[in-house]
Amino acid sequence: MTLINWEKRKNPTKQEIDKFTSEKKLDPIVAELLLERDITDNGDVETFLHANVDELQDPFGLHDMDKALELIDEAIESDSKIAIYGDYDADGVTSTSIMKLALQKLGAKPIFYIPDRFKDGYGPNLDRYRFLADQGINLLITVDNGVGGKDEIKYMKDQGIKVIVTDHHDLPAELPEADAIVHPTIPGSEYICPYLSGAGVAFKIADALLGDEALELIDLAAIGTVADSVALKGENRVIVAEGLRQMKKNHHVGLGVLVKKCKLKLNGISEEDIAFKLAPRINALGRLESASSGVELLTTGDESFAKEIVDETEDINSRRQDLVNTAFNDAQSQIAEQKDHGVIVLKGNGWHQGILGIVASRTMGQENKPVLVTQFDDNSGVMKGSGRSPEGFNLFTALNKHRDLFVAFGGHAQACGFSIAEDKLDELTELLQSEPEIQGFDPTAAVVKNYDLDLHLDELNFDLIKKINQLAPFGMGNPKPVIKLSNVSLSQSRSIGKDATHLKTMITDNIHQIGAIGFGMFQQSAEMGDNLCDVYAELGINEWAGKKNLQLMLDDFQISPQAQKVAALKGVYLDYRNKRISQKAIDHFDSIVFFNDIYYEAVKRLDPKAKLIHYDEPCEGQNVLIYDRPHDIELFKSFIKNNKTHYTALYFHTDLTARYLKPDMIKMKTLLKYLYTHQSIKADEMNLVADYLNMQKNDVDFYLKVFFELNFVKMVNGFVEKADASQQRELIESPTYSKRLQRNDVEKILIESNFDDLLSWMSDYDCHC
Repeated sequence: MTLINWEKRKNPTKQEIDKFTSEKKLDPIVAELLLERDITDNGDVETFLHANVDELQDPFGLHDMDKALELIDEAIESDSKIAIYGDYDADGVTSTSIMKLALQKLGAKPIFYIPDRFKDGYGPNLDRYRFLADQGINLLITVDNGVGGKDEIKYMKDQGIKVIVTDHHDLPAELPEADAIVHPTIPGSEYICPYLSGAGVAFKIADALLGDEALELIDLAAIGTVADSVALKGENRVIVAEGLRQMKKNHHVGLGVLVKKCKLKLNGISEEDIAFKLAPRINALGRLESASSGVELLTTGDESFAKEIVDETEDINSRRQDLVNTAFNDAQSQIAEQKDHGVIVLKGNGWHQGILGIVASRTMGQENKPVLVTQFDDNSGVMKGSGRSPEGFNLFTALNKHRDLFVAFGGHAQACGFSIAEDKLDELTELLQSEPEIQGFDPTAAVVKNYDLDLHLDELNFDLIKKINQLAPFGMGNPKPVIKLSNVSLSQSRSIGKDATHLKTMITDNIHQIGAIGFGMFQQSAEMGDNLCDVYAELGINEWAGKKNLQLMLDDFQISPQAQKVAALKGVYLDYRNKRISQKAIDHFDSIVFFNDIYYEAVKRLDPKAKLIHYDEPCEGQNVLIYDRPHDIELFKSFIKNNKTHYTALYFHTDLTARYLKPDMIKMKTLLKYLYTHQSIKADEMNLVADYLNMQKNDVDFYLKVFFELNFVKMVNGFVEKADASQQRELIESPTYSKRLQRNDVEKILIESNFDDLLSWMSDYDCHC
């Protein structure tokens, strides 16, 4: 299991939060979250919290946008044949759908082609370009790909076909000679939002073509933007926020059917629903089948046809999940065999090539190591593979050193795809094992993650969710805030899910509780036991049978530092508070510690040979028994601060329990009122007063002493009378009352608390910690 070190994203002081709250007229929670994200300028705060369609940028700020529109206008006017070449992931499918629908709104009838992951590979494919050229197309528009297709695009140009490239991926050293390249990071004309997704770029073209009518397509752009994990900053926030709003209007029949199949409601969809429900189903098409049906789904107006595609999509997604689970479980034996390897290389046993990347990602998460997952491909006769690596290890750099071993290779720092001859894979595996050390990457080191808010369970409510959601949409560059709950427990934990690996539990502080779900965390909870823990989670709502309840989505939980201290103290302190102490038991201790002389003298008379010491005498390194309880908790604090004993048994004997009774304010008032209304009561008749008021004589004596000290009553000729108090007095001013409160602290902390709570309190002062 990967060790995680949680650190607060930033730690603004209370003064900084209060000042920012006042200046910007914000809620303190919202202010703290904005400060942690360095969003402090007036304009930035406003646009971040209120992303709206007015903040969409001029599409003509993108490189070659004017050229692209001119080419499209010419093609439509001349009734030329237009082809759209997309990609097989959710970003590529939505990009293709946006471009297709935008052109159709202008009267064009474009065809589209989504490459097959297994036959065509990623990006431009010369054979497929030849196929399109043979269809007699006049204009090719690439979406979510194309900048890496220099040779393929040259072929199209040689055939007299116009080419518009729309893409957002990293630029190659040499750009293709297309007629127009619409891309947000072309040197010299960088767009104001350089992190647009492929769907974002396609939407900007639709915006330039259609104006306000393009808003009907922004929901598809939102799906592509979230699915491709681009930074949700700047215009991307507007695309997602406005896309979610437009989704409520159900512009696309197929999307509405898919949303319903996912048991979602159009008017309540969030970016999380896109990320975890809609996008995975669209992605599944390209992983196992043809993603072309995804474009058909998002562009059709036929509800019956859409339902057929959605049913097929659901089946494919379920099959994808099963294939991933089977392969991942199958991989565990190989993972265990490579536990000492710096880079894990897995060989598939009939694994579907479309899920290799997911298996690599899961294995990386489990082991915190770079992972390559391969499967022999019968068609090509080579091993096809996909790789993933944690932050801190550059997978592209590691593999690029051995490019000569690959049949094909491409990727970036944290992900790659490749083909390699089977007899070269073992050689590559051996060469990679030194790479983590070369890059200074330690897979055993803790992974640092950030949390945002330190809160208590009683601060979690629906209003807090509203405050947090002011920063939505969440995603890459703006993660959903993680809440830390300290010193809580997991209660009623049970396993759920097909493979019983997921956790359903209650998080409790013994007063409040809230339900929680942790994916893949049941075993971790079993190892946690009953220990206090620090929980890191995101707050959400679970809606079931028409009822809404707060629910935590767990990111992690760890034994809290407080619990670790308690565990350490359990190795030192023994709970003897409810035990009978025999002479034989006493003989096992080096010293018997006393806080009161009366007990010290009593035990000394019974056993003159016993080694008895007072609480202020040192007993470093000894095995000791604390016999009696102090009257002042500060004395006990002093003892545990200054004596690093080997073992300490806590007995805390007393036969004066009445001295520890908590003062009853109602009884005190009742007694005082009685004394004020009965002026002829003798001091030695208080037993009669106690009986009449149904009080204990000890209580009446105690309350009476307090009244005398505070000058509430006075003694006149043996009678208790009302005193002429000249000023208001507080009960705490009475030495007797103050002393009783001190003894109450002793009783509450040392006697009434359970052993874990007692040790938790002691951990703040004890010298063993």
